[in-house]
Amino acid sequence: MSVPNTAADSLPPRTKRQWRREIVAAILSLDPAARRRQESSLVAALPALPGWARADTVLLYVSAFPEEIDTAPLLALAHADGKRVVLPRVDRQERRLRLHLVTDPGRALVSGVLGIPEPDAAWPEAPPDLIDWALVPGVAFDEHADRLGRGAGHYDRLLPTLRADAVRWALCFDCQLVQRLPVEPHDVPLDGVTAPGRTILGPGRSDRSSSSSN
Repeated sequence: MSVPNTAADSLPPRTKRQWRREIVAAILSLDPAARRRQESSLVAALPALPGWARADTVLLYVSAFPEEIDTAPLLALAHADGKRVVLPRVDRQERRLRLHLVTDPGRALVSGVLGIPEPDAAWPEAPPDLIDWALVPGVAFDEHADRLGRGAGHYDRLLPTLRADAVRWALCFDCQLVQRLPVEPHDVPLDGVTAPGRTILGPGRSDRSSSSSN
């Protein structure tokens, strides 16, 4: 069940920090069996998402926090589909993400910032314009395909550097979908967000209004 934020609420609008706390708590309170079912549904949905089938190079990420979906099956599926897989690495000095082509995540990953698994810097670097399809992490997403990240701004800076035709998508638990998030000028909406219960299309897609059940 998603967490609503309606006009009927008597409390002031939630801040980004409040949304992060609330959504993370909702995810961590999911029944483990129900959570596994939702994750399995998301893996099954991936091959049919817009742009995936024709994408040669895909940007994925390695799950690192207990509230994130398990991305290991997504990485395995991408390799099975013959995709070139790119993973991000945090460049702390430049405060941005560097992208690396990875053929073997089992050998490629090291402990990065905050212990987050990321590619070793020795793996070949990939320019952002190589990406055809990007899986974008987030804490929460709304009815306009806006996302709430963790606050570091790494993906807010990365997404505008991708090609205009590169698909930007997110997968999330049902409880991560809310009606409206606080949005700032630097926030970049996605092309779509898929949860087990529905898919929301972003403003950049002509069929945005056709949100549907999966």
